[in-house]
Amino acid sequence: MKTGLTILSELKRKYIFVRLIETLFLSVAVAIILSTLFYILRAEFILQIIGASAGFIGTFLFRFFQLRLNSVSENEIAKYLNAHYPELKASTDLLLLDDQRLSQLVQLQQFQTEKKLTAASQKIRFPNYAAIAFIAALVAAGLCIVVQKNQLSLSGNNPATGDENRAEKAIPAATLPAEIKQAKVFVQPPGYTGIAAYNPSNLNLNVQENSRVTWTLTFSEAIKKASFVSSSRDTLSFSKNQNDEWQLSTTLDRNGFYQLAWQEESNHSSDYYKIEIIKDQAPIIKLADLDQFTQVEYNSKQQVDAKPTLLDDYGLTDAYIIATVSKGSGESVKFREEKIRFSNPAEIRGKQLSARQTLDLKKLGLEPGDELYFYVEAIDNKVPVANRSRTETYFITIPDTAQDVMTADGGLGVDLMPEYFRSQRQIIIDTEKLIREKKTITKKEFGSRSNELGYDQKVLRLRYGQFLGEEAESGVGPVETHAADDKDEHDESKKAADMVKEFGHQHDTENEHNLVEEKDPTKKDVDGGKKENLLEGFIHEHDNEESATFFYQSLKMKLKAALAQMWDAELYLRLYEPEKSLPYQYTALKLLKEISNDSRIYVHRTGFEPPPIKEEKRLTADLNEVNPARHAYESPDEKYFPGISRALQVVEDIVSRSNKTLSPGEKNKLLASGSELAQAALENPALLQGLTALKTVTSGKFSDDDLITLRKTYWLALPERPSAAGKNRSTLHELDNALLQNLLRQP
Repeated sequence: MKTGLTILSELKRKYIFVRLIETLFLSVAVAIILSTLFYILRAEFILQIIGASAGFIGTFLFRFFQLRLNSVSENEIAKYLNAHYPELKASTDLLLLDDQRLSQLVQLQQFQTEKKLTAASQKIRFPNYAAIAFIAALVAAGLCIVVQKNQLSLSGNNPATGDENRAEKAIPAATLPAEIKQAKVFVQPPGYTGIAAYNPSNLNLNVQENSRVTWTLTFSEAIKKASFVSSSRDTLSFSKNQNDEWQLSTTLDRNGFYQLAWQEESNHSSDYYKIEIIKDQAPIIKLADLDQFTQVEYNSKQQVDAKPTLLDDYGLTDAYIIATVSKGSGESVKFREEKIRFSNPAEIRGKQLSARQTLDLKKLGLEPGDELYFYVEAIDNKVPVANRSRTETYFITIPDTAQDVMTADGGLGVDLMPEYFRSQRQIIIDTEKLIREKKTITKKEFGSRSNELGYDQKVLRLRYGQFLGEEAESGVGPVETHAADDKDEHDESKKAADMVKEFGHQHDTENEHNLVEEKDPTKKDVDGGKKENLLEGFIHEHDNEESATFFYQSLKMKLKAALAQMWDAELYLRLYEPEKSLPYQYTALKLLKEISNDSRIYVHRTGFEPPPIKEEKRLTADLNEVNPARHAYESPDEKYFPGISRALQVVEDIVSRSNKTLSPGEKNKLLASGSELAQAALENPALLQGLTALKTVTSGKFSDDDLITLRKTYWLALPERPSAAGKNRSTLHELDNALLQNLLRQP
């Protein structure tokens, strides 16, 4: 089986052979004509032979180098096949690549292209004028025979002119390719748009989404086949009607460009034409004169007016309000959702209208403390799937009139408001700070601050002691009483009595004379034993610090240990030895943290539990239509077009020099940029003129305007590069750079 490279080599030899035959016939015709002219001028026979030979050799060499038959390569043959044979899908140049360096996808495309090229190799025809040259040689030979036979002179009738006219009459009928004589386009927009059918003025289309477009083509000559080739790589065939017209109808739903291709003896194609789709936009909802957060007083009217303005490009079919009522608080909150129609207008129809609906909070069942959430949703008339849009959510609340008021009761003997006290960590921080500043402060200040920390440690110990039922400071040890002989002790006892009067329950002492005389606990009963407590089995001794606790037994033991450590920490702080107090403080902090962690309640998370994954089906799904989020964060360098960048340098070089001839390397660089430029044209149809200019430039017959158009297209296709991190060494201002860029883009 022949390989793709072998087939391309055979096609190259075939092309060179056909062109050589054409050149040979043309040279023979020129030689005969020159010989006839010398014969008419009655030149010597040797001069006729020399003139004819010179004409033959000169014409042959001129045509040979003009066609560049000495430098034809397989790459040029592949480019020609890509441009004139759509069934090869512009992939013939893949056959020239090394198989070992290609990916599997490219190798698959290479195999398919080789298969199609093998099937189409027999019908491939290259452009040539061999038939014209042969006819010209025959006409020249006939002319020579007629001249020699009739002995015509130079001043008589000029037979060459008549023969050339006959040749010109014969050539167009046999060799001129068929062209599009007339092209008509008929656009039928979707019925729901309400737009009547119309005929665009040119083949560049700007039509509504899902429009039905019909092309009707008339060719100057008879053709075998006509095709519609779009940028989405869809190729549709035209059908021929009774009027020798070729027609095609299809529905357009995406932007892109297309070509019209037809097949005669060889394949031909038109320029590129753009397709711009006018998308059906979603409805627009404007809700004015309403704040997103509204608070309605309970004594007010409790009505809120919703007056949205609805807009759509083709028409609306429905609009309504989705309201959600929230009642309750905390875990007992309840929700109720309702769909509310607009009172005005009764029916939603048209492209633009103003709707209105009054939300009656009482009818919706709102009470003080409840909330109402609502949004407006609109639907247009798009078929088959309608567009929907909605506003943001609006909130309406009715504040609760019931308020918690804190009052101070004059008869309340205990102040239940919390007091400020330091945590164990704060006491540790202050203690460490005091140790660091010991050498910089006076002894008196050091002792004062240490004593204050001891007091803070005491307050914290009492706070934690309340959880064990300690209602007062206890357990310190026996208190020794002394006779109050001196005046200072008397004053202290007096102050203590005043404090008791101020903060204690004084009414509890008014009935002391009626109290039963307290017995000596050391005395025993008559029977020699203690008196039995009859209420012991029927009461809960909450005042007993050993039995009153909010914690489990393990936490209770840890809390007791923490309180013991606080006792020792306070002791050394009172003794002005904070260094010895720190270890006890750290131990107390550690125990408190353990108590905090042990008393936490962990709730098992509830929610959706996905089914187990089958290992045999992992990594087997088709992800072609999945667009992962990482695509949005790709490196910007991957979006630059290297082929266009190299081709732009080639164009700039050609514009700046006087010789406008393309070298094979420059032509290959320009052709390599075609795929990237076509990809960019899918997103920006304005670049289609660049594809036409590229086709003209690579053909070798181009003007300066074509180069300028191609250069402008390249600049438009290249994306803006982000500013690189680092020091900017450019002396130009940003406005100067923008001016230069705009100047380069000007035609």
